[in-house]
Amino acid sequence: MPYQNIAITGASSGLGRALALDYAKPGISLHLAGRDATRLGEVATTARALGASVAETMLDVTDATATEAWVKGCGPLDLIIANAGISGGPGHGNLESAVQVNAIFNTNVMGAFNTVLPAMALMADQPIAANGWRGRAVIIGSIAGLIALPTSPAYSASKAALDFWVTATAPNAAKDGVGLTLVRPGFIRTPMTARNPYKMPGLMDADDAARIILAGLEAGKTHITFPGWFGLFARFGQMLPKTVFSRVPRKPADHSLGG
Repeated sequence: MPYQNIAITGASSGLGRALALDYAKPGISLHLAGRDATRLGEVATTARALGASVAETMLDVTDATATEAWVKGCGPLDLIIANAGISGGPGHGNLESAVQVNAIFNTNVMGAFNTVLPAMALMADQPIAANGWRGRAVIIGSIAGLIALPTSPAYSASKAALDFWVTATAPNAAKDGVGLTLVRPGFIRTPMTARNPYKMPGLMDADDAARIILAGLEAGKTHITFPGWFGLFARFGQMLPKTVFSRVPRKPADHSLGG
């Protein structure tokens, strides 16, 4: 395995937990960050039982100073995964509040940047590993970033911002020997999507999603999109008239795609 020193945010549940436990093996050092001390401790205990060396840290990724300090404290990293994120929707009204939009963007966008940018700067000075890279940074986006749906405007926009940033930045990062990957999952069975009041096509367990991501990272992919058919549907949706999506019925207290 090319990744031995690994950092993951949002590791206390859902996809972050599944990724941490999939990587947890003898010889692997895991640096796990989250906001739920109890659940994070449970993940760390399980990962140690699987043979990994684990350090867990309570962390709010919207705190740039604290996040940078955590990244630097992890030591030389082979892999960092910015998984922390929140969702939301207009709920019973027609518009999201400014407070809600700020919270979503601060966590999903700035939180991801607070995580990967310090790590990428450090990775650029590391020696080249056997896989040809100095390190790899991963951002968990969403297929929702490919579709501007009225059900979750700020969430979709936040994931679209990450999508554009990774696509634009990856070639420059590669010049420094640093890999950059965006993961676009569909619906994943997590505490976040458990609140969705509608049917979720292609819903998969977090463990299955983690295995797909690990395989994509082993292959050095810049974009990992799954399920494949859902990604194609989203791409097709981008070509449809915008009025089509304006007619999509909206459910109260709506939450979006997992990731």
